[in-house]
Amino acid sequence: MVAAQVDAPALFEERLVQAVDLLVEWGQPDRWQQLQQMIQKARVSWLFADFCGPFCEGIDAPPRPQHLSVAATDGSQIFPDRHEISPCYLLNIGYVLLHYGSGERALISSRPQLYWQDQDLYQEWGGRRTGVSRDVVGFRRSLLELTELAELAAASQAEGHPTVALTDGTLIMWSLEGRAPDFRDDCLGQIRGAFDLLAERRIPVAGYISRPGGSDLVNALRVAMCPMTVTQCDQCPGLQSAGEDLPVVRPCDPLEGISDGVLLRRLLQPGQRSAVFGSTSQILSDYGAHHIHFFYVHVGKEVARVEIPAYVAEDQQLLDRVHACVIDQAAKGQGYPVSLAEAHERAVVRGADREAFYRYLEDMFVRHDIRARVSLKGLRKRSAGI
Repeated sequence: MVAAQVDAPALFEERLVQAVDLLVEWGQPDRWQQLQQMIQKARVSWLFADFCGPFCEGIDAPPRPQHLSVAATDGSQIFPDRHEISPCYLLNIGYVLLHYGSGERALISSRPQLYWQDQDLYQEWGGRRTGVSRDVVGFRRSLLELTELAELAAASQAEGHPTVALTDGTLIMWSLEGRAPDFRDDCLGQIRGAFDLLAERRIPVAGYISRPGGSDLVNALRVAMCPMTVTQCDQCPGLQSAGEDLPVVRPCDPLEGISDGVLLRRLLQPGQRSAVFGSTSQILSDYGAHHIHFFYVHVGKEVARVEIPAYVAEDQQLLDRVHACVIDQAAKGQGYPVSLAEAHERAVVRGADREAFYRYLEDMFVRHDIRARVSLKGLRKRSAGI
């Protein structure tokens, strides 16, 4: 494996230089609309960046407001385990509220919630009743992170603190696509409600994605490289030229393996952000007025992706506040927003915590004369092996 990778850096560098040239060429004020039209005609299944204007220049960070509060949440969980004493599960939301310029003390804590009732452990979607899965627990944790963040930021703003709300990860619930309609509608209703609250109070919210792997912008450049009048991958000239012993070579192959973050690291200087792009994810058609946009920002040690709802993207003052806040938070956190790092530390449930939780639960069952039974597999996992 190592021997095969010896020449890889040089080859990747060649492809990356070509991608940067394409970005600069098609991101000009007189070219980006032409590329947008080509994308709209393309018949492919990729996700594209929706352009809002020229995108080949970096935008400098504005100064951070002297008085600013940063609210952040992150979550962790103990999943339900049928081999343990009870099929309950626990969600732990870590939250942070940092005040700058006011001298007030930071609020740093967590709120664990135990779910054990039938309505928590069983779900009925599409007329079928099943036990709650790890996926559903993950959905509930993500929704709780967002709703708790909205309430925390709204309370801070009500006390007279200009506030920015940050959450770790994407604001786009990709995995809701294909879910049962009633489950999907319930989740989307909570998402829209949180964004409605924040938009009403004019509180900018942003999802911070470290080391992003998305290629929405690179996919747009693939269309620019395509020799076809209308891009159709199933009719690609590369497929027609391939033979039995010849590999498929597509015109856009030089962009293979390049992510938006890697590409924009060559364009952006530390502190700068890219233009704002719209996401074309299908799930966003159910977000109502809160269509998600995103930009990339060079925080010094990496290029991160920052996702924002439409009301932030369309308000220059709120957009600047998010940009300045992210740069300042990353500087204070040595490359990663300090508020999100603290929220994670408060939220994380480690293996030792999980074991302590179940041992305490077993002890409480015994004290109250409730029959406590753990499966043989659960017992074996608790004991040391040879």
